[in-house]
Amino acid sequence: MKRYKNIVERWKHSDAITYEELYQFLKEITNSAHHIKLNNLSEVASTLLNEMDNQPEKLWSEEEWSNFIQPLILLFSGEDTKVISRRSVLLVDDNMDSLNYLKEELEERNYEVLMATKIQRAMQMFYDYHPDIILINGYLKEEGKILNILNQFSQRASETMIPIFVIGEKDSDHLKVKVYDAGATDFIEMPIQYEVLDSLLRNRLRQQFYFKKNVLVDELTQAFNRISLVNIWKGLYKKFTDRDQTFSLALIDLDYFKRVNDQYGHAVGDVILKNFSTYILEHKRQQDAFIRYGGEEFILLMPELMLGEAAEFINQLLQGFTKVAHQVKEDEIHISFTAGVAEMTKEIDKMELLIEQSDRALYYGKEQGRKRVEVYQSELYNDPEFSKLQPVLKIAIVDDDRFIQRVLHDKLNKLEIEPYKIENTTFKDGETFLSSDWYKGREKKIVLLDGVLPKMDGLEVLNLLREMVNETELGIIMLTGRKKDSDMVKALELGADDYITKPFSLEQLEARIKRLVKRLFTK
Repeated sequence: MKRYKNIVERWKHSDAITYEELYQFLKEITNSAHHIKLNNLSEVASTLLNEMDNQPEKLWSEEEWSNFIQPLILLFSGEDTKVISRRSVLLVDDNMDSLNYLKEELEERNYEVLMATKIQRAMQMFYDYHPDIILINGYLKEEGKILNILNQFSQRASETMIPIFVIGEKDSDHLKVKVYDAGATDFIEMPIQYEVLDSLLRNRLRQQFYFKKNVLVDELTQAFNRISLVNIWKGLYKKFTDRDQTFSLALIDLDYFKRVNDQYGHAVGDVILKNFSTYILEHKRQQDAFIRYGGEEFILLMPELMLGEAAEFINQLLQGFTKVAHQVKEDEIHISFTAGVAEMTKEIDKMELLIEQSDRALYYGKEQGRKRVEVYQSELYNDPEFSKLQPVLKIAIVDDDRFIQRVLHDKLNKLEIEPYKIENTTFKDGETFLSSDWYKGREKKIVLLDGVLPKMDGLEVLNLLREMVNETELGIIMLTGRKKDSDMVKALELGADDYITKPFSLEQLEARIKRLVKRLFTK
C-alpha cells in the first residue's frame, strides 16, 4: 500500500503522466490486491482498468488522472487519524500557486490554515475565527495594497497580541521600513526557508503566550481575560473546599451578534462588545468576576450565590441590558443575550466541568428561543427527552460519482464529533441539492462540494449557498482536481472555507471536517 501512495505522490510533482504509466499502475493493484485479499481494492482497480480500454492513449493531466483514480485513493485509507489541536494561521494571498504551496508547508508543520484572497474576506475571518498568526503574501508588487491590509489589521492585532508576518523580496529595504512602520511584526524574505519560518512562528507564539500570561485584562472590553479566569477559579475553588463557600458561574453569549457584524461592520461589533462589558462591569456586584471567554462569549463568576439566586441576578442584568440603546450612525439598535447558569458542587473538581454544565444550559436556552436565562439541572439533561435536543451536524456530499458518494457516505456514517449527532446525505448534482430543503433550518451543516459537476458547476452552487444560508451555520469544503487556479481563487472569494485536492484519502478528509467543525461551530 505504501508503494502505491508513493507513486501517487510522485505523480503530483509531474505535469502529466502517460497512458501506459496509469494502465500499469492499475494492473499491478488489480493483481497484487487480489493476492493479499484486498478484494474491494482489486475490484475497483479492475473496473478502472476496464474503463481505460475506452480511453485514447494520451498524456493525462493532473486533473484528469486525479479525478479518475479518486475512488481507488479512498480505499487506501486505513485507521482514522486523530486530529491534533493546532495553532491557526490566517494566510492572505492572491496568488493560487504560492497559496497552495504555503498552505501545504504550514499544514505539514501542524498549523491550521485559514485562507483569504481578498482583504474583505481576510478581515471577516480575522474577526470570526481569531487566528493566532497573520501571514501576508502576494500583494508585494502593489505596495499600497499591503500597507492598506496592515493598516486595517495592525490596531486590532496589536490589541490581541497577534503577530503579523509579511513575505517579500530580498533587498527591499524601502518596503521593509514601510511595513514595519505600518505594524508588521516580522518581514520574511523570499525564497522562504520553511524550517526557519516554522522556528520563527513558534518563537513569536511563545512570546505571545508569555505576554498574554502577564496581561490579565482583555484590551477591547476591559473584562478579565482567560488567563485571569484560571487564577480566579483557583481562589474560589479553595474557599469552596476549605470553607464550603459556594459560588455560581454564568456563561453569557450575545444573541445574533454575527448579524450585527454582517449588517453594520466589525467596528460596530466592537462597540457593542465594549458597551456590553461596560454595562456588566457597572452593574455586577463588587465581588463578582467578569471574564471575556472568547468572541462574544463571557463568564460571570458569582461568589456566595446559590443557583436560583445567581439565575435571578443574571435575569436582572438581562432585562436591564436589553433596554440599552446602541447608537449606529442614525439608528439605535438593541441587543439581548442568553445565559446558562451552574452552581459549584462537590462532584466538580475541574473548572471545565462547571463551564460545561453552564454551556449545556446555555445551549438549551438558545434552542428555546434565546433572550433568556437557563439553569443547569442534571435530571433534565439526563432525561431521554433532552437527548432529542442533541445538536445535529448535517453533512452533504454533492458529487456525481456514485462510487465516491457511497464510500464517503458509509465512512462518514461512522464519524464521531462531539457533541453532534451526524446525519449525512448524498446528492448527484447541484440542481438536485439546491432543489432540496437540506440546507434550510438552523442545524450546523458541512457541504463537501465537487468543483466539477454536470450542468451547474460547484462554483455556481457555492455562490447561491452563500447568498441563502447564514455563514455561521454552514461550512463548505471544495473537492478539486486543480482544474484551474483561478477557480480556487474564485471559490475562496465566494466563501469556501477549505479545499482538498484530488486524489485525497479518507483520513485527510475526516481531519479537515473535524478541524472545520471545531473552527466554525465550537466556541
